[in-house]
Amino acid sequence: KGIDVGNGGLVHSKPGVYFDVALEDVGSMHPHSLIALNYFGPYTPRFADLVDTRMLVKHGEYEKAKLMFDGALAEFLTDKATAGSLADALKIIINIVYGMSSAPFDNKFRHKDNHDNIVAKRGALFMVDLLEAVEAKGFPVAHIKTDSIKIPDATPEIIQFVMDFGKMYGYTFEHEATYDRMCLVNKAVYIARYKDGSHAGEWTATGTQFAVPYVLKTLFTKED
Repeated sequence: KGIDVGNGGLVHSKPGVYFDVALEDVGSMHPHSLIALNYFGPYTPRFADLVDTRMLVKHGEYEKAKLMFDGALAEFLTDKATAGSLADALKIIINIVYGMSSAPFDNKFRHKDNHDNIVAKRGALFMVDLLEAVEAKGFPVAHIKTDSIKIPDATPEIIQFVMDFGKMYGYTFEHEATYDRMCLVNKAVYIARYKDGSHAGEWTATGTQFAVPYVLKTLFTKED
């Protein structure tokens, strides 16, 4: 398709000012790519259990999580604070496994034929397909950063389309936020204001440029 995704995640950006921007994020993209690729052969279901358990804990489904691994984690799911620590611990383990799968040195998680980080590449190629599919629906795509997509002038229909599209490839999108306005200046730096939810009206700055306290408070948050 003429798009060089490299050996990492896809980055696509169209700098500008946008409104009603939906931010959709894939939950645990690389781990779900590992699972979809059956990267670990007969051990893949065991890795999938780790990922599923982490997602259950993250979303507060403690009773279901208690049943995983023959109840081995039940004692850590008695209160929200402990459960949060468990979710973080599981995330670290899962990320380590992914990192080792593409390490430059031999290890038990690396396949000898994985020369170009096939796990990250699968996610990047999926995002290329998603980019084209969203644009074919008549919506602009302002920004893609590895596992997230920002769609200006988003409607409930296009958000649902993205979620359904992800499921076809084994990915689950989460609606992270809607920004009532966003200014994107390059591949990584932007300032945006939340439209609704618990952070409605608050500004969020990604990248140093807008996050400098004097700039953020003087121009946007109007704090002292």
